[in-house]
Amino acid sequence: MLLPRWYYVESFAVALPFWDQWDAEGDWLLRPWLEGTFQLSDLWHPQNEHWLIPSHILILLCYELSGSWSNIIEARINIFLGVLAPLIMIWHLYNRNALIGWRLLLIPVLIAGVALPFAWENILFGFQSQFYFLCFFAVTALLLSSQYPYVPLAVMGVLVLSVLSIFTMASGLLTPIAVACVYLMHQWMLPVKRSQALLIISILLMMAFIAYKLMPYVAGHSGLHAQNVGQFLASFVRHIGWPLTARKLIICVIWIPAAIIITSCLVKRKLTKTDILMAGCFVWSTLQAAAMAYGRGGELGEVISRYTDLLTLGIAGNAWFVIRWKENFYTHRKFRYVPGFLLILFFAALFGSYRQRFRSGLNSMRKSHEDRMIQQQRVEAYLTSGDQRCLVQGQIPYPDPVRLSNLLDNAALRSTLPYLEAGRAGTKK
Repeated sequence: MLLPRWYYVESFAVALPFWDQWDAEGDWLLRPWLEGTFQLSDLWHPQNEHWLIPSHILILLCYELSGSWSNIIEARINIFLGVLAPLIMIWHLYNRNALIGWRLLLIPVLIAGVALPFAWENILFGFQSQFYFLCFFAVTALLLSSQYPYVPLAVMGVLVLSVLSIFTMASGLLTPIAVACVYLMHQWMLPVKRSQALLIISILLMMAFIAYKLMPYVAGHSGLHAQNVGQFLASFVRHIGWPLTARKLIICVIWIPAAIIITSCLVKRKLTKTDILMAGCFVWSTLQAAAMAYGRGGELGEVISRYTDLLTLGIAGNAWFVIRWKENFYTHRKFRYVPGFLLILFFAALFGSYRQRFRSGLNSMRKSHEDRMIQQQRVEAYLTSGDQRCLVQGQIPYPDPVRLSNLLDNAALRSTLPYLEAGRAGTKK
């Protein structure tokens, strides 16, 4: 998992900060840090609808350890952050002796989600660490709640991880909701410690409600939202259909079978603790897909690459239950070949789509690298000449040339970009 991600970063990432980094990292975080005006509240200065506290802490640590504000340094750290969630899943399944037979297919499903360049924006842009933090917090909370639901220390861990998810990014408020669903599944399977479960569920749902009420509102984003039910449903189907490249009915191969199988298992009360964990992953990613469908329902076209990391856990959950159906959940002689056929269809569609999207991801990385190198050259030219005409809109790493020049003219921020100074020196020679 690490080697391909390292290759992508070293081949295609660029040191110069990009887009939102200039505001959220530079102007609102590093500048006050360097000028001596930093306050603790700067850690949760909102960026759009997100709080980003873990990412802000990471950025300050990167600067203090390296002495520079570099996107490449952040992206290198993200190489390791990005593999935490799938590693935890694989480690847990291995320790539970759950990786046997057809279930071994879960390993390439989890590895492919982070080793192949589907979420290439998150790989190349260090600022996107919030996606990795959120996946890590969510999968750990789901694991603790599914395996040790009423152990006091585990419950405390679940609550802390839910809070951290909320302060990681806006859709982090869906983590306590997914965990509450895990506790509901525990109660359905074995109704013990009802008062304790009710208290935990109430706290989790209250967390999500408070987080929603406190979420920063961005008026300019209202046009991006789904404007009606039809637009929302179309966007939702598009998101849960990822990574399939075919349209319409083939989309049901990924999400619908697992939803039916989970429902059947609940009715028959045949869920193990590991099943509950995988069902929690399914619920979490489904909620994330719904949030994306609403928040970006006004945008047409493909699923935005950075959001695909939020679907990886759900795809693993889907794969798990397709395999489990083949193993246990349908033995009627008349339909004995149906589970095997569905399993083959599922993995053929999944890995076939991965193969098709691999080349597209690499091409997007190459194009991004070309564009970013032009942007860095423009910024270096401006730092050398001070000529505002060097900052041509569309060929710079920020949408507003005037604001970018003001940020570059700030002595504190300029001191964090020594690699640009080196580039200027090379240009002068």
